[in-house]
Amino acid sequence: MAQEIPKLTFVLFGNSTSIQFGYANSLLLEKPLEEEGEFCRIVRVHTKISDRDVSVINMIDLHDNKCYQDFVNHLIGKLMYKSKIFAFIFVVRLGQLTDADKMSLDWLQSVFGDGVFQFVSILFTYERKEESDSIIDHLKKNTVLEQLLKKCGERYHTCSKTMNNGSEMRELIKKIDCLFNENQGKCYTEEMYNTQLREREDQKKLSKQGVQFS
Repeated sequence: MAQEIPKLTFVLFGNSTSIQFGYANSLLLEKPLEEEGEFCRIVRVHTKISDRDVSVINMIDLHDNKCYQDFVNHLIGKLMYKSKIFAFIFVVRLGQLTDADKMSLDWLQSVFGDGVFQFVSILFTYERKEESDSIIDHLKKNTVLEQLLKKCGERYHTCSKTMNNGSEMRELIKKIDCLFNENQGKCYTEEMYNTQLREREDQKKLSKQGVQFS
């Protein structure tokens, strides 16, 4: 009997400036509408790539919703219930690394813990194909980018900002599968998230005690 191929679930995070939303986008479709005074919702998109069932969790721009961070964490907690995440894909506009990009990686670490980095890969997006051809030059010229890449296990992929190139999307899925195999079939799970959540709560309690006794 042929082994059943597991449904692939991964997270996209980073800045919306790195992505062109729209129906042509294979991964994100439309950008969630924002009502006045509210933040972007966490959206799960179900799709097929090369006949593979794929579930994409959109966490783009969540790091930038500081006023609503407690509620965002609540939504993430509900989302993680019985979830198994193969990869966290850090979307970065090629050649335009910003402080906000670095903040989004720090946010991921604070929410999901240090252990999340074994599941992280960078996705560099471009507008013109020749940009992707010079990615090695970009990496050599930017020491901060090199450090980020090292933090993410030297894993990266490139795709168009529109995310509508079929061969690039198929290659992305292959690389996520390779990451899954590198991790020996291990995913980021609800249990790992809850462990990080308890550690965060313990740190908050210690911090409050420190203030009280100072």
